Amino acid sequence: MAAVILLTGIDEALSNLNYRNPNTLKARLVHAIRGFYEDDSSVEALRGIDPEDLIRVLWDTGDDTAVIKAKRKNLSSIKSSVNSDLKRLYRDERNPDGIIIGRNNIFEMSDEAKDNFLTTLRSTAGGALNLGKILEVLGVVNDLLADPSSVVDQKLEDVRTAVHDLLEKLSVETERPQEVQDALEAVEVDEHEVEEVEVEEGLEDEVEEVDEDELEEVEVADVGDDEIDEAVEDEVKEVEVEEGLEDEVEEVDEDELEEVAVADVGDDEIDEVGEDEVKEVEVEEGLEDLGLPVGSLGGEYSDGGYEKAGEACRLLAETFDGYLGAMERFYNQYLLIPEGDYIVGAKAPKKDERPEHRVRLAPFYIGKFPVTNALFEIFVEKTGYKTTAEKLAYGTVYYGRFSESVDEETGLVKLTCNAAVRFRTVYGACWYQPAGPGSTLHNKRNHPVVQVSVEDAMAFAAWTGKRLPTEDEWEAAARTSDGRVFPWGNEQKSNSHNFEESSVADATPVDRYVEFANDFGIVDTLGNVLEWTLDTCESPYRTKSDAGYHIVKGGSWVSGNGIRLFSRFKVEPASPSNILGFRCVA
Repeated sequence: MAAVILLTGIDEALSNLNYRNPNTLKARLVHAIRGFYEDDSSVEALRGIDPEDLIRVLWDTGDDTAVIKAKRKNLSSIKSSVNSDLKRLYRDERNPDGIIIGRNNIFEMSDEAKDNFLTTLRSTAGGALNLGKILEVLGVVNDLLADPSSVVDQKLEDVRTAVHDLLEKLSVETERPQEVQDALEAVEVDEHEVEEVEVEEGLEDEVEEVDEDELEEVEVADVGDDEIDEAVEDEVKEVEVEEGLEDEVEEVDEDELEEVAVADVGDDEIDEVGEDEVKEVEVEEGLEDLGLPVGSLGGEYSDGGYEKAGEACRLLAETFDGYLGAMERFYNQYLLIPEGDYIVGAKAPKKDERPEHRVRLAPFYIGKFPVTNALFEIFVEKTGYKTTAEKLAYGTVYYGRFSESVDEETGLVKLTCNAAVRFRTVYGACWYQPAGPGSTLHNKRNHPVVQVSVEDAMAFAAWTGKRLPTEDEWEAAARTSDGRVFPWGNEQKSNSHNFEESSVADATPVDRYVEFANDFGIVDTLGNVLEWTLDTCESPYRTKSDAGYHIVKGGSWVSGNGIRLFSRFKVEPASPSNILGFRCVA
């Protein structure tokens, strides 16, 4: 892949990391990688660094194969930690090129930085673009993708030249035309040009394989009817889900939810499909030609048939990604959780908590954020799906003990205190009216979707080619390989998450506390909203019903300051409320 960053940008970011002790593993890792860059030409020429070379430098292992293999997971963890620091610097504008340590152990531009660049390019372009130049650039890219056996260097030079001319037309800074070239290349990775990704390596920014028709669209006045068509949308029919819900749900507390019978949904995992096994999706083919279920896109996987998903699930995920704009894609990021042993449970377990123990997990991807209202809205628009709360015509609404508001007349901040958390059944409460009639999603597109049952969450996940996490997966992703009780460590921090004492008394944007992401980069696992998992359990109450409960994790904005990442709650599956959402596993 051609360079999209400069050596000066790398050096500025590394100096701003400010690792005071040069003997720490993180400091030694970044300087070891920097040592492979001799000059600016190295940024483009260097294709990768053997992880074994880095392991030898960091741990002085010599050529002991067994020790080197054992240290691969440690290297992944260090890379993840450094990348978290680099991403924070980028958001603080102290990492100008948005560099991270990529999957081949070299410095690359992060997905977030690429996304921001493309957004800036599109907004800068306005109506000044020349259509001929756009077609010339896309024509060269198309030739490159269609003929991987051709001389790659010459093709890339053609792209670079065309993009350079295009940037001059845009009056955009032309010192680094490779940035646009890389953004174009990133959307389609040729299997002949990409080295095999080893599971042990800590990938955080996976390269998404998408159709060239899914490139960020540049709006121009003279494009007209030649705009790139999206995949057929009007052929998607409503996802059918088993209803089987009883007619009444009584008022319930978070820990004391009355049981309602619901059709059992299995929790077999979706088969994992490697990137090199994914077939290219041609937009022109239509859904039938892709092998996708036109009648109910993803519906057949909402009943637990995950083991049948295979390749189709990957295609579903790519199709869903094609519906998303730049902002929605930012909230639809998935990060790799490396294979390894993880600590789950509590050292001194209380009610409903598990004793501390270790679990061995295969690698998996999990959502960086909980699923947002904007993402769920796309699912509903494309399928006509009706949630459990909409079918029941009501949902549970919680009201916090503390809430701050601003008096419109005086401008004074008013704090309202109630004796306890209150809740009630509200008719009309659903995902787009989370607190009932009169409430909306205005300015809440980046808030976690709520008022969804586990059935709703599974339907969304299946339609996008994903699933819900197990409790072990959720806890491993949230606590990292260190087994932390908070995302940032083992000590409480103020203003670090949305819980009762925050006095917000409502959900907040999923990236509100992004600076408190854990070392994997996972955000918003503590407070804000509870999250569904696949794991079921027996009812905590004496009941004649056989309906199982589901484990939910993470606490919510009504939780007290005793909430921890190992905390768990047992919730009846058909219990939509305004404190309960979900995230997915890819």
